[in-house]
Amino acid sequence: MFLLFLLVRAPVQAQALRSRGDLRLMWYNTENLFHPDDDSLAGDDEFTPDGIRHWTFSRYRGKLAKLAKVIVAAGQWEPPDLVGLGEVENAQVLEELVAHPILAPYHYGYLHCDSPDHRGMDVACLFREDRFRPAGWCAIPPVSDETFGNTRMIIHTWGAWGRGNTLDLFLVHFISRYGGSGATAEYRGRQSKQLLTLADSVHRARPGSLIIMAGDFNEPWDGISMEPLRMSLAGKDSIFHVIMSDSGRSYKYRGGWSGIDMFLVVGGCGRYRVTGSVFSIPFLLTRDDTYGGLKPFRTYEGTRFAGGVSDHLPVLLDISRPLFSTRSGQ
Repeated sequence: MFLLFLLVRAPVQAQALRSRGDLRLMWYNTENLFHPDDDSLAGDDEFTPDGIRHWTFSRYRGKLAKLAKVIVAAGQWEPPDLVGLGEVENAQVLEELVAHPILAPYHYGYLHCDSPDHRGMDVACLFREDRFRPAGWCAIPPVSDETFGNTRMIIHTWGAWGRGNTLDLFLVHFISRYGGSGATAEYRGRQSKQLLTLADSVHRARPGSLIIMAGDFNEPWDGISMEPLRMSLAGKDSIFHVIMSDSGRSYKYRGGWSGIDMFLVVGGCGRYRVTGSVFSIPFLLTRDDTYGGLKPFRTYEGTRFAGGVSDHLPVLLDISRPLFSTRSGQ
């Protein structure tokens, strides 16, 4: 299997956006994007007007507006063509997000399936209908396990973009580190194996397709749970390429930044220019009074409403066709 893996990391300080590629992708963990209505089938009681967090319709509408602003800002003059979202409760919030006056002019469609996650949190995909044309999609159940199996499904979509370009996209949100990272590390390792198997099967079926895996892996690239993906690079037919490998991260926990939101790119070496970055404009950051420096401006600090957007920063991936191809012998 021929692999080009891209690890998206960039400085956490506010930064200018890189030049936009022919196709721009965005991944964003939205931090508990619940609808205020009480859903009897999901563990959303605390995110209702009468719940412990007092999640009102006013706060909900404010968060939708902020998310819409982030998506548009992340695209510079053109919003991202594909947007992966984590911690989305249901299709209703996606319907209301894409219909928001800020996003409505860009005609986003969305892909979503209710997952067995114990909190009712799902992964979803937004796509601009004039920029990416899905040929199909599916939701892949989580790895079977009596203890941890009630978690998020994987979204897989494939289709065409630009002139004759194809893309397979996997969106993931690996199981969280509740109970400590060690308590769920083995299961995340099994999720890594599952993702690798899925990508390998697509590569064998469509060897010319560009395959992108994106999401919140709840583990940095050098974590033990990512070992199945790292080990796949050890073969003689693999190429491992790491870029943006500086100090930047997308998530801060107890004073330490971590790169748990990332893109992994399979194939496309020589056919595309691929670059990544963390989107960290001032609007998304706030002062860290406890540990110093800056941190993502989140919606809630514990049960206290803080008014920010998310406890994660978005990550971006740009894909471009080279302006010219180098001919053999030249």
